[in-house]
Order: sequence, then C-alpha cells, then structure tokens
Amino acid sequence: MADSFAPDVGGIERQVEALARHQTSEGHDVTVITAVADEMDIDLDVRRAAPGRWLTVAFPWRNHKMVAEVLDRGDIDVVHAHFTVISPLASYVTKAASRRGIPVGATVHSLWWQVTIATRVSTLPFGWGRMWAAWSGVSSVAAGRVSRTLRKVSEVSVVPNLVEIGWWRPSEPIRETGTGEIRLVLVGRLKKRKHVDEFLDALAAARARISPDIAVRVDVVGAGPRHDDLQRQITRLGLADWVTLLGHRTPEQIRTLLHESDLFVASSRQESFGIAALEARAAGLPVLGYRGNGLVDFIADGTEGVLVADGPEMTEALVSLFSQPDELTRLRKTTTTFAPSVDVDAAMSSVYGLYRRARAMHRLPVLP
Repeated sequence: MADSFAPDVGGIERQVEALARHQTSEGHDVTVITAVADEMDIDLDVRRAAPGRWLTVAFPWRNHKMVAEVLDRGDIDVVHAHFTVISPLASYVTKAASRRGIPVGATVHSLWWQVTIATRVSTLPFGWGRMWAAWSGVSSVAAGRVSRTLRKVSEVSVVPNLVEIGWWRPSEPIRETGTGEIRLVLVGRLKKRKHVDEFLDALAAARARISPDIAVRVDVVGAGPRHDDLQRQITRLGLADWVTLLGHRTPEQIRTLLHESDLFVASSRQESFGIAALEARAAGLPVLGYRGNGLVDFIADGTEGVLVADGPEMTEALVSLFSQPDELTRLRKTTTTFAPSVDVDAAMSSVYGLYRRARAMHRLPVLP
C-alpha cells in the first residue's frame, strides 16, 4: 500500500507499480491500496481512497470501509506499506493491519532524518507503538535515518528499488568518449529538491575554468514547476549553448539518450535511492553525484563514477572530467563491462526477507 500511486508520477509510484507487477508475474495475488482517488486504466487490483486527497491526508480513517474490505478478506499473508515523508494512509493501514494480527513490512522511500519532526508529528494520531512492523529503507542511508527516527526499532533492513538492469543495457557498441563534444544527461522531475539549479551554478563555474575549445552538451530530461526558473537561470549564466531542457521523454527515448551520452549527473543531494542514476549506470554511464545519499549503495567512487560532498567539489569534478576525457573513458570501461551491484534479484530477495521478518514477529510460518 502507498499513499501515492499512478496516475501520480514519481519514484515511489513507479516502484510500487513495478513491485506489484513483478509479484503478480510470480503468481502472487497483489492488491494495491492508495490515497490517490483518480482512476486510470491499469491491469492491477487497485483500491482507491474516496475523492478529496487532502481530506484523506487529514483524516485517513475516512477510508476505513475500503481498508477493512481488503484486510478482512482472511487471505492476507502480509501487508507491504510504503512510506515517504508524510504518509497518513500508510500509517493508518499499518495500524489497522497490526490490530488484526496481519504481518506488516514497511519500506521508507525518503530520507527521514531531514524531516524527523514532520514525520513524527504526522503519525501522532496512530502512535509508533501501535504500528507493529518490520521496517526497511530503500538504501543503507535511508535505513540508517529510519533507525534514527524509530529509536526503539531493533532492525531496519535495506530493500532497494527494482530496476530492470538488462532492459537498460546497450545492445550495440556505444559512442567513444571524447569524440567531438562531451555529453552529459540529467533525468528527473524539475523540482526544488532535485537541486538542478545548484548543478547549473557548478557547471557555469567549471566552464569559466576550462579551455573554450572544449565542447560540452547537457541534456536535462523531465518536466516540473521549476522549468521556467531553470530556463531563465540557463540564459543568465550564459549556458544556453550548452544546456537544453528537453521536457518529458519516454523510457525508450531516455534509454537511447543515455546510450548516446558520456556521463550522468545526479544533481539531488537528497536522493534516498536514485532510480534514474541506477538506470543510467545500467545503461553504461558513470554517475556524478553526491556522497551521503542512496547512490553510495551502487556507485563506487572513482570506479563507477565520482561522488562529491558539495557544490565546489562538483565544480572541481566537472573541470577534471572535461579537461581529462581519458578519465571518463576509464570510468566507462567499468560501467560498460560490469553490471551494477543492485539488480532485480537482489531487490526481490530483500523484499521477501522483509516479509519473513514481518511474519516471524507474529510467529507465523515462513512463506515459500
């Protein structure tokens, strides 16, 4: 269950749908409960909250009948609750399932440590003590923040997101780095928390320090409320000949773009996991991003990409990579030769491990 789901667009929405589809393909009976009332044509069993999203946020128990219809069927082996910063319906369902003796595995998709107070306040009506669950985070960093927030929880495991590594892998030889222009790509919603503006500042600072003969192209994929602000910033910084905001692209178009690029930039400092970065890594690109977030679970600094601490280090990394294309070539030898360490098999093994822990809390038999 997840407060947000399709037709909403975002990381958690994609992951809950991907998990539901994968488990369905394995023969499991999956029902999705969501706070999103908007209907869409989707071949999954989805139970939606009553219309009025903000009413559900404020009073999630208004959907008690719908939740009870699912939980009281008598054939529920485990509830998988997906949490973000504020997830009132997930909290309500977790409590309702706990009260019925149904095992709950909970996965947190955000970095709670930065919003601990908001998270705790949002769950006051439910009480952590009554939300009996086996807890996890989508990365080691996210899991550590859950432990800091839920200090009485003894174990928080890592349940990474599902990315079909093979689908993103190039089937033909990719372009050689350093032939013509150096091509960078960013993929993500154009929101403040993605820090694209900070990357543009670092890019402008790097441009001022490299030879004017070095040609660079930066493609930014994604739509969102910051589009116009970012376009004005690009013009103001004199980056219009380097940076293009491409808007929305299909997964197939993004895959092609990745195969035609040299480096992926994960501009957000607050990635709990980094789905787009893992997709780029699977497509054979090294990743430039920040230490201290979810990227550390699948990007080895200096081998599969470059991880930096802040904006000035981002500038230094860009100057180095632009000035030394051989370094980009070295990184790409690794990323095109070896698959990422996080794949679907590893993710699903972690999911079912979470379910075993949840059932063990109730002394129930382990599922096959």
